Amino acid sequence: MSENEVENEGGSGKVFLVLGLILGVGLGGGGAYFYFDQNSAAVDGEEKTSKKVVKEETFPVRFDRLAVQIFRTTRSGRRRLVGNYFIDLQVNVFGEDNQITVIRSKAQIQHAFLAVISRSELMRDDSPTEIDHEKTVAVLKKRAVEILGADVVESVTIMQAMVITN
Repeated sequence: MSENEVENEGGSGKVFLVLGLILGVGLGGGGAYFYFDQNSAAVDGEEKTSKKVVKEETFPVRFDRLAVQIFRTTRSGRRRLVGNYFIDLQVNVFGEDNQITVIRSKAQIQHAFLAVISRSELMRDDSPTEIDHEKTVAVLKKRAVEILGADVVESVTIMQAMVITN
C-alpha cells in the first residue's frame, strides 16, 4: 500500500503541474492577444488620422503683380488716380488635383481678380491711400470661391504689397 500511496501523490502532483502549465499558457496567450490587439487598434487609428491630414493638405498657387489702383477724391467730388499697389497673392487650395485645376485656369482667375479689384473699394477707411489687407483678402477669396467652389479654395493670402505713386 505504501507504494500505491506514493504513486497517487506523484500522480496528483503531475495533474496540478499540467493544469498549472495549461492555465499559465492560456493566461499568457490571452494577455499577448489583448496587448497586440490594442496596438493594432492604435495603428489603425493613426492611419485614419493620417488620411485626414492628407485630405486637408493645402497647396499654394501664386498670382504675381496684380494692380490695385489708388484714387483720391478731390474737393469737387472727382476721383483722381494717385498711384497703384502691386500685390502678390497666394491662393491656397485643398489637394494637388485642385492645384492643377487652378494653375490651368490661372488666366481666368487673374482676370476675375482684376475685375473685382476695379469694382471694389479696397483702401482703408482711416487712410485712403493704404490698402486694407483684410478687406482685400475677403473680396478675393469670395471671388475665388465663386469661380472654383468652396471645397477647392482654403484661403487667399497677400504675400507682398508694393506701392508706386504717380
